[in-house]
Amino acid sequence: MKPTESTLKEFFEGDKQFFIPVYQRAYSWEEPQWKTFLEDLEEATKGENHYFFGNVLLEKDGNNRLDIIDGQQRLTTIIIFVRCLVNVLDSKGYDKEQLEYIKQDYLENRKKPKLNALEYDRDYFYDVIIANSDNKHKPQTPSQERILEAKKFFTKELKSKEITQLEEILKAMQKAQIIKLEFDNKKDSVLMFELQNNRGKDLTNMEKLKSYLAYQIYTYSDKDSAETKLDEMTSVFKEIYRVVNDIKQLNEDAILGYFNIATSKFGFAYREDNNSLNYKKELKDIKDSEEKLAWIDKYVKSLKDAFFDFKTFMKSKSDYKEYLLHLNVAATYPFVIKAYRLFRDDEEKLEGVFKALEVIAFRDKLVSTRAKIRDKLNSALKNFDSVENLESGIKYVCDNEWYWNDDNIIKALEPEKHTLDEIARYIFMRYENALRNKTARTKGYKFTLDEIKKPQDDKNPPIEHIAPQTENNEKVTNGYCEYDEKFMKSYLNCIGNLMLIADSHNVSVGNNPFADKLQSYEKSPMAQHREIKEFANGEIWDKDSINNRHEKLVEFILETWSL
Repeated sequence: MKPTESTLKEFFEGDKQFFIPVYQRAYSWEEPQWKTFLEDLEEATKGENHYFFGNVLLEKDGNNRLDIIDGQQRLTTIIIFVRCLVNVLDSKGYDKEQLEYIKQDYLENRKKPKLNALEYDRDYFYDVIIANSDNKHKPQTPSQERILEAKKFFTKELKSKEITQLEEILKAMQKAQIIKLEFDNKKDSVLMFELQNNRGKDLTNMEKLKSYLAYQIYTYSDKDSAETKLDEMTSVFKEIYRVVNDIKQLNEDAILGYFNIATSKFGFAYREDNNSLNYKKELKDIKDSEEKLAWIDKYVKSLKDAFFDFKTFMKSKSDYKEYLLHLNVAATYPFVIKAYRLFRDDEEKLEGVFKALEVIAFRDKLVSTRAKIRDKLNSALKNFDSVENLESGIKYVCDNEWYWNDDNIIKALEPEKHTLDEIARYIFMRYENALRNKTARTKGYKFTLDEIKKPQDDKNPPIEHIAPQTENNEKVTNGYCEYDEKFMKSYLNCIGNLMLIADSHNVSVGNNPFADKLQSYEKSPMAQHREIKEFANGEIWDKDSINNRHEKLVEFILETWSL
């Protein structure tokens, strides 16, 4: 296998068709790479030296078919770029016959596309790039979105240039030097990809997984069944990528990681970057070839189920699901994946799981410790086979691990801790709904997460200080205690002196006397505002008022977030 050198034009011309094999990554280049690509071409127009396109590894597959082992990101970008160049030149009145020659060399020859993308992106790539039909499909995968964005980027950049500049760029591209190496053996080509997959932009963990499993299939399958088994695996990954875009909260690698933690024997000890603690170790420990292949088949199908389950989780109407996503504590997500494996069709049990997980998620968010909650929850995860076992496991952590026990929760609520910036809104949202639920008139009228997520400006802060943050003797004629050192340290930022402001009713009256504030609170639609008079000493808001409200809120928090 001797490397051969040619121009990019010679590389593409003729009846050759290039295919991106299933074990390859999807299109991953983004604007920094597109920008560099174009800058390099423009630079090549200014000097006498040809632009060096780089090395490309190919596998011969008969009938002028060539699989791209290494270099597909650059080759895909070339095809997208040529489509944009043809479109822009056409819009500027360029010779149509010449444009046809360009399209035949780089886009489509005798109704055969020069480049065939990965199977799950193939139709989209053909329609949007080869056939130039942007409106036929909406992007369904992250790679399809990048393909469309690349087309938009190059189109915008090229439109600003004169025809002479575009011609020079075209010539520089056609004369670019490329070195190719061709393989004849499928197994060798997959292995070469494994050796080359750290080049350029890093592969995602999902892409590494896919390529590794493909190589294992080729290694341990007989010649007649390898292609069939690989096609079966490819179809599963195609389904996975079909739902990736529907999951906005997490990317594919995150869900893959949570799946591996949930299903592997390592639990939270699982490490993507440690082959002794991940799927490679599990697969290596299996000695029989047929058992290895069966393991791969089961693994990828279970992975597909996890992605579909997480999509179902995201669309669930459960309040506790919404709470979990809002708190976004990563250690809870493997439990979610395992819960769907156990109780996929039992909404009541799933709700019980979400409720239990929200308890530890809240406590972890409140205390803001650097302690590794993953390690503390490992036993709970491994023993999780019922809602009762999960509740017991989480309760054990809450009762026996100092970081998340009641004493530390109380300590975290002390004003000196300053941990309430984000979590305070969540606490008061839950408190508001608890108050509303006690009265028949307001029961069912829930204050929502969306209302505490909305951006707030300085005139309407999300959290109100009942006793103002700054003492103003001109306005505060009565109603507050002295702003001495003890008040500033232990009362001003105490949770008892804070409350939530609703978007619909800004009750903030700044530094006004407490009597004026109290009148405003009594007219508020917020139950926690109307409740303030129960803690006030008449028209006085002092240390005792704040302390009494603080104690009630602490009691509410311990009761709400306990098992």
